[in-house]
Formats: sequence, C-alpha cells, structure tokens
Amino acid sequence: MKKLFIIAAMAVAGITTANAQEFKVGAKAGFLLSNLSGPKYSETTFGFTKTSKFNSGFRPGFHFGAFIEYGFNEKIWVEAGVDYAFQGANLKSVEGTVINVSDGSLIASEKANIKNGSLKTQQFNIPLWVKYDISGFRPKVGVNLGFLSKVKENLEIEGAPAVQNTINESLTPDKKFDFGLGFGAEYNLDSGLFFDATFNLGLTDLSNKQKVVLNQSGGVARTVEPQTFKNRVIQIGVGYKF
Repeated sequence: MKKLFIIAAMAVAGITTANAQEFKVGAKAGFLLSNLSGPKYSETTFGFTKTSKFNSGFRPGFHFGAFIEYGFNEKIWVEAGVDYAFQGANLKSVEGTVINVSDGSLIASEKANIKNGSLKTQQFNIPLWVKYDISGFRPKVGVNLGFLSKVKENLEIEGAPAVQNTINESLTPDKKFDFGLGFGAEYNLDSGLFFDATFNLGLTDLSNKQKVVLNQSGGVARTVEPQTFKNRVIQIGVGYKF
C-alpha cells in the first residue's frame, strides 16, 4: 500500500510538472497594414436614397499585446490573447449617387478625388488560435473578437470648397463589435523568441455615429455622416514566450 501511494504521488507530480510545462505566456508587438472594405453611408429622405462610397487603400499601423498558449501535445496548440491595434484605411476617392426610391432610377452620380484622406480606428482584439507544430513552424487558424474604441476621419475633397468638404473630426463608434476569421503562421526559436504573420478578415459591419458640426454662430457647418465598414488587417509581429 505504501509503495502504491508513493508511485501514485510520483505519477501525479509528474503529470502536474508536464502540464505546467505545456502552458506558456508571452507578449508581442509589430507592424500592420489595414484596409476597410467599402466604407460608405446611405440615407433615404423624401423618396430619394443618397449613397456615398469611399474607395480606400491600405494604411500602416502597429499593434501590441499579450497571450497565453497551451499545448495538448507536441503538435496541437491553442492560444488566447489580448491585443490593441491602430488600424484604419487611406481614403482615395468618393463616389456619390442619388436614386429615386419609387422606380429605382438614377437621378445623379458624381465621383471626386480625396486629398490626404484617412479613416483611423483603434480597436481592442481578442484573437483565438488553433496551431499545428511542424518543427517550430506553426500554421494557425482562428477567430478574432474585436471592440472598436476610437474613430477619426480626415479628408479634403479636391476641387470643392474647403469649408464644406474638409473634415478633421473624432467620431463616436456606433456598431462596435467585430467578428472575423484569422489565418496565419508563426516560427518559434528554442530561445522563446518567435515571429508571426496573420490576416484578419472582418465579417461584421462596424460604424460611427452621425456628427453635426456647428459654425461660430451656432448654425450647421456640415454633417459627418455615419459610415459602415469591415476590417481587413495584415499583421507582422515579433514576440517572446516564457
């Protein structure tokens, strides 16, 4: 009985030690390129629908965060993290249309180029990954849960009066929850250092609230319309696991 107790105690101690070694925590930071899928706004008044859609391009930013990793065995790993990212898009041009709701006919259409345009966002992310290890190289797939925290729009429409068509405003997020699919890979060194690259495909619409900007006399100078958009983010990072 005494021997069985000793053997059992040693087995439990061994399992506990092995499990402890399978848990890792880490931190990482890096560079990102982000874009927004079809930033646009639309409103219907007096039987007409006015739509403005922005053509956008990738914008550089950065991200940083921490995570915990667990290995079920030498091959299968899972990871959960928290990340803060400075994202958005560069705005290149805007296309506007006015459509008659009753018959669907196009009343007006116009396109204008944008000078120094950007839609800057900041976002909390919770990435969840499943990874498969191949001698330190780990392809991974997962989901990203995001929470939009800040939005700022800067733009100047070329050839238009600056008073009416220059915007430099901090906006209030409206639809804040972001759900996306993640794809990527990482390479781990024996020292604990690792490098990774990921792509996040946002599936849900995010948006900002309408903002009315007043002039000095209290009248309406311009209205910043609510826009909806989806995230597209490429991240490249370096980190360390303990």
